[in-house]
Amino acid sequence: MQNITGKIKIIIIEDNIEAQNYLKRMLERYFSDKMIIQGFAASIKDAVILIKDKSPDLVFMDIELEDGYSFEIFKSITEPKFEIIFVTAFDNFYAKAIEHYALSYVIKPILPEKLIEVIERFLKLRFRMNSIERLVNLQGFLNNDNPSVMLAVGNKHVKVNVEDIISIEADGNYSIFSFNSNERKMVSKPLKYYEELFNKDLFFKAHRGVLVNVNYIKSVYKKESLIMTDGSSIHVSIRNKSKLSELIKRLS
Repeated sequence: MQNITGKIKIIIIEDNIEAQNYLKRMLERYFSDKMIIQGFAASIKDAVILIKDKSPDLVFMDIELEDGYSFEIFKSITEPKFEIIFVTAFDNFYAKAIEHYALSYVIKPILPEKLIEVIERFLKLRFRMNSIERLVNLQGFLNNDNPSVMLAVGNKHVKVNVEDIISIEADGNYSIFSFNSNERKMVSKPLKYYEELFNKDLFFKAHRGVLVNVNYIKSVYKKESLIMTDGSSIHVSIRNKSKLSELIKRLS
């Protein structure tokens, strides 16, 4: 569909009518000279139809829709030609995953200054961004069957399977990843970052300096130490012993 106005074409995927109208008002108030809203959708099915019909430049996409998570849209839109700003009600796991892959998101209720910030970033960088690659990597991380994650190692990003990670240790503002292949990688993000990013059912915080993949715990010694499958022994801090008891019950 040809854009004769020269304005950036926007669609809003949101199942709450009040949130739809609020975002519409904000966009018209601050960016009416640069953007035009071409439609709304409240479900995955309608969103796919609308995207294919309108060929938008930018999509505001609520994460949780009336018929599922909006990530399902990309099973039908395999090569998106648009940028995405995700919208979420909570600064939760999904928001952290999106942030990890350098995709934009805003938290409800959307603050005008935050909306202006993410759109101005889009206007500045949109011709240098690679939506497809970032979405593929995000989908890989959110894949419940075999999730993968991109790690910043030196001057490159390395894709690894989450299930291959045995433990993550703090090293100042860096983290050291140990893998089931006996390989170790130093990653340029602190442990706290990965504590927030990874599923807490999969990674247990033994003490302030280490996370362990529960699938590699071989045994628990006196409820004080974790014996890992690679032979390492990891001490559990006093403050985390109650969580260890919960973990033992869950895994029993």
